[in-house]
Amino acid sequence: MRILFLTPEVPHPPDSGGRLKTATLLNHLRAKHDLTVLCFRRHSLEPAQERWVDEFARVRTLPLNRGRDPRTLLRSYSSGVPLSIERNRVPSMASMVEEEMGRSTFEAVFVDHWLMAQYLPQSFEGLRLLHEHNAEYVIWERQASRSRNPLMKAEAGRVRRYEREIASRFDRIFAVSEVDREALMDLGIAGGRVGILANIPDPALLRESPLRFEDTEPVIAYLGTLSWQPNIDGLQRFLAGVFPLVRERLPDARFLLAGRDAPAKLEALAKRTTGVEFLGDIDDPEVLYRQAKVMVEATMTGGGTKLKVLNAMARGLPVVASEQAAQGLEASDGESILIAPSDVLMAKAILRLTRDADLWQRLAEGGRALVREKYVADVAFRPLDEALSHAASI
Repeated sequence: MRILFLTPEVPHPPDSGGRLKTATLLNHLRAKHDLTVLCFRRHSLEPAQERWVDEFARVRTLPLNRGRDPRTLLRSYSSGVPLSIERNRVPSMASMVEEEMGRSTFEAVFVDHWLMAQYLPQSFEGLRLLHEHNAEYVIWERQASRSRNPLMKAEAGRVRRYEREIASRFDRIFAVSEVDREALMDLGIAGGRVGILANIPDPALLRESPLRFEDTEPVIAYLGTLSWQPNIDGLQRFLAGVFPLVRERLPDARFLLAGRDAPAKLEALAKRTTGVEFLGDIDDPEVLYRQAKVMVEATMTGGGTKLKVLNAMARGLPVVASEQAAQGLEASDGESILIAPSDVLMAKAILRLTRDADLWQRLAEGGRALVREKYVADVAFRPLDEALSHAASI
């Protein structure tokens, strides 16, 4: 089947949750279908990205690096779309889509991320698929509930209305978890039109040899995109309210904080917090996995399912997560993850894993077993294969 794939950025290297999901979907689809990929490039392509584009063969990119400024906000209100949509609105992308459709006959368009739904031509008569990395309105509403800025509440309402409107343009919509599926259905989207394409971790992690409790020190690790506000909020909470409790009972405990694009305030907070090592962007996560005894995810907002959690599970590194961070995962508390609903309980869970080798081993094995059962491409992406097969048979 010929598929036009629209995504908001070059998904290489797969060094963030969004990029990893897009990359795994592309690899899955290209093994069975004829793909053309259109996306934005946010910066000049790095050599590795240029090689990826060349190897993929049919990838076209457009430059886009539009920040959050008052003019863009005003344009978003005048055009009646959320700020995020206006920031990703470029007439030349619409022209590129029309050009590709004039050049080839596509049986399906796969829109990866709500930002790209605006580029689906109304005249397209083939299968129209939308992949929602998150139920976006939920993220905005959670952020608005924690903010005193009235513009945040107004923007949450605009996102909700826009997300409901774009859903009507698609034959099939995919969420990343049952929680997100229900959130999209709450917008009034019929349940029969909403399926699930679960996030999956880097499959190479499952091929690594098991980690061993006795080879690690009392090290807590975090690896994520540090420019994303839900991650920033979760890390501030952890550094202020959780890690000091751990250090009271375990003075030798260290927290390794890794990720790219950290804001200056977060980096400064990490560097002045005793026991924290700010690593910034790292080339090889394996170094982090081998040092740590536990991976932590303390976010209280955000949406979807957390790929950083799935990656740690796939590697066999036990995870302690907030209830929000574990939401959407079919993970059992005490068997494949430890879920901590408060700062005090999160600190206690971390301390348990630094001391209890049997619990550590149970979580390490349970996490990997869960990933192999539910979070590999052939299982997680089966609903997409079925939708495409059904369309091809009509």
